[in-house]
Amino acid sequence: MSVKQLDFSKHNVMRELREVKRMFKEDLNEGGRYLLEEFFHQIMAYDLYEHIKARRYERIPARGGYRNGYRERYLLTSLGLLKLRVPRDREGEYQPDCFERYKRVQREVDEGIKAMYLRGVSTRKVGEVLDALCGERVSAGYVSKVTQALDKEVAVFRNSPIEDDFVFLFLDALSVRVRLELKVKRYWILVAYGIKADGSRKLISFRLSKSEGRGSWLSFLENLKVRGMRGHNLKLIIMDGCAGLWSAIDEVYALVPHQLCWVHKLRNIAKYSPKRYRESCTKEAAKIMYAQSSGMAAKLFRQWKARWINLIPKAVECLERDFDKLIPFFELSPKFHRVIRTTNVIERSFGELRRRLKVMGYFQNTKSCNRMIFSLCFYFNNKWDRKTEKIKTIAQYFKKAA
Repeated sequence: MSVKQLDFSKHNVMRELREVKRMFKEDLNEGGRYLLEEFFHQIMAYDLYEHIKARRYERIPARGGYRNGYRERYLLTSLGLLKLRVPRDREGEYQPDCFERYKRVQREVDEGIKAMYLRGVSTRKVGEVLDALCGERVSAGYVSKVTQALDKEVAVFRNSPIEDDFVFLFLDALSVRVRLELKVKRYWILVAYGIKADGSRKLISFRLSKSEGRGSWLSFLENLKVRGMRGHNLKLIIMDGCAGLWSAIDEVYALVPHQLCWVHKLRNIAKYSPKRYRESCTKEAAKIMYAQSSGMAAKLFRQWKARWINLIPKAVECLERDFDKLIPFFELSPKFHRVIRTTNVIERSFGELRRRLKVMGYFQNTKSCNRMIFSLCFYFNNKWDRKTEKIKTIAQYFKKAA
């Protein structure tokens, strides 16, 4: 009888190794849950003894009560779902100290839920992740309840001191819908993002406002200034074309040059352009912002104006009216013009917010909206804290200037 030759190919070895790891992991998790259950049972047994002051069937004068069987309860832990037998006393006074009353999820799991939420995992997907890790799912409602603890951290973030070492400040507003009891109302998220001389960047602050008018922006900017952003090192402030914002910025940071976002202006030009001219008109207008100097930009504008003035006069007027607001960035190094001529970085950062709103439609209240925005700020600020995330062109430019 022939003996089958053993196959030790890389594919077979790796397949068997994965199977061994899977079996070992399952046994380890199961063993860990068993040990943790026994640990809780031992603690509760000793805890009940301290409460009653007597062992089972022991007749002594110091006895403070009698045991009355057990009740079952479940507790979700980092090792999975535990099935516990909680001892009772006849008077119903005993409550174990090893876990909170009425609490079905261990505090460590709650901290993990908050950590996932802060890193961009949606409330519904948190349950799926826990199901994969712990073998038990929690509802989106429970996740929302746990994340309510973030409200204090939101307040701390929006009122913490700000270092006055930013060289570029970006300001923009994003529109969201929030439910207010009987109806859904539109709110505006006022956002400040900054870049420092070493190339590091940060979402500095945000505010949920009923409008993006002058009063709202003035309050937001004054809050930044009170917290420490005096603007002594600012080289440029980049923002959209909101009239209220420009009026407020002239009052709070009047001595800092202001730059109008090119992307917002190109969108305005597209609105004035008929469909048949829209693509070619905006594409040619975009070439102006790629110029190497303000003089070259003016030359390209005159050529563009001659091409479109008779076909789309309103689009030409739209760009010509704000041309002086679109060229301040040319005074700085061309190496980082791409970074400082638009507020795209804010819109990209909040792309996740827009994605979730497509599913949700609107926020249930202002607090849930604040928590969501804070989670995005937390996520991106932690991501940008790495050395590899610094903007090298800006860091090199200011290092040489120093």
